[in-house]
Amino acid sequence: MRRLWPLLKARLRPAPIDTAAALRAFIEERAALIAQKCAIDYVRGKTGLASYALFTEKPFLAALDVCQWETFAVVLGDLLILAGGYLRPQAAGAEARLPDALLGLYKAILESMPAPQHRAEGWSDLPEAFAQRLKHVAWPARTLDLADHSAKRLFDTLPIHISMRKLDEEVVYGAVRFRMVAVNQEMERRLSTADLARQLLA
Repeated sequence: MRRLWPLLKARLRPAPIDTAAALRAFIEERAALIAQKCAIDYVRGKTGLASYALFTEKPFLAALDVCQWETFAVVLGDLLILAGGYLRPQAAGAEARLPDALLGLYKAILESMPAPQHRAEGWSDLPEAFAQRLKHVAWPARTLDLADHSAKRLFDTLPIHISMRKLDEEVVYGAVRFRMVAVNQEMERRLSTADLARQLLA
């Protein structure tokens, strides 16, 4: 029991996110979870028993890979914007530097990722698009608005023909909203905003 208690405590009371490195790891992990889980759950639910055969088909797996990577890149940005909403009140007098700090994290995470097979040029086009988006954020951004932005990219790239998924848009959006709200609640509990803002804006 003594050995189990630290593990249980870590799950029930996860450590605060109080460093830039911890924030980066958290955002990266949650973005990957949302992108992968929502895509795979939808496909399995849509195709039922046929999914076992489908997941052995190389063209399908390649299309699923595109969906997950492209969705990951969008969710990554949306989660950073979500975190920025918590950090902004702690950046009094330095609010203008917060978007640059978030952009820096976005670039660092993408640059640490392997270039997907469908992106021979890598991720070079995405930081500029994210930088432009940051210029127009109304802080704090609404969680559901961010979730819908991510969900659109997921829905548009799903490896299921549009004729078969066109009636499922609300299902896909709902799945992303559910997970994004859960991440937002986790941020609210765990972000040590004063420490993070001080590090990111230093």
